[in-house]
Amino acid sequence: MLALAFHDQPLDRAVVGGSANRRLRAERAGMSATLAAARGRADVRVARADAAGEHSPRADGIEGVLVALPPWVFPLPAPDLGAQLRTLFAQGLRTAGRWSEVFELLAEHHPPEPVWHLSLLGVAPERQGTGVGSALLRAWLADVDAAAQAAWLETAHPRNLPLYRRFGFEVAGELEALAVPIWLMSRPARGAPGS
Repeated sequence: MLALAFHDQPLDRAVVGGSANRRLRAERAGMSATLAAARGRADVRVARADAAGEHSPRADGIEGVLVALPPWVFPLPAPDLGAQLRTLFAQGLRTAGRWSEVFELLAEHHPPEPVWHLSLLGVAPERQGTGVGSALLRAWLADVDAAAQAAWLETAHPRNLPLYRRFGFEVAGELEALAVPIWLMSRPARGAPGS
C-alpha cells in the first residue's frame, strides 16, 4: 500500500524515474526495507477499512500507514544486509545512490533538538482525500501532545501542505533535491507531559 501511495509523488519520480511499474517495484523494495528498520524503533499506525465496518478493495484492508520516529531515533539504522541487497537489486545502483543523497540532505537539516519525526504517512490512492490520513495524524499527534513534544516532517508534495498546516505544522524551511522542492515543517510542543 505504501508503494502505491508514493510511487507517483514528485520526489519519487525524480529519484527513481522510468515507468510507473519500475517506480512501484523500487518503492516496494524501499518501503519493505524501511518498515524492517522501523520495527521495534518507530511508532507504526495502520488504518484499516474493516475497523469502521467498511469494505475495502484491498485484500488486507489497509487504507493508510503512519510511521513516526520518537525523539533521538532519527535517522533509522540501515536495514539488515539481506534487506539492503534486495533493495539494491530492485532499485539499482543509480536509484539507491540518489536516495542516499536525498536522505543525507534531509539529515543535514533535521533539528538538533529532540522531536518526533513523521517519517511516512501514506494512504491508498483510492482513499486519499477521505480523512484516512487525518485520522492517523490526529491519533498520533494526540500522543505527541500528551508527552508535550515537538514534531517534524518533510514533504515534497505541495498538496500536503494544507493538511499538515491544519494540524499545526508550519514551514520551517525549503530545500531542493533533484529539482524537486521539499518543505521542512515543524510543530511546536503543546500541552504538558501526561496531559
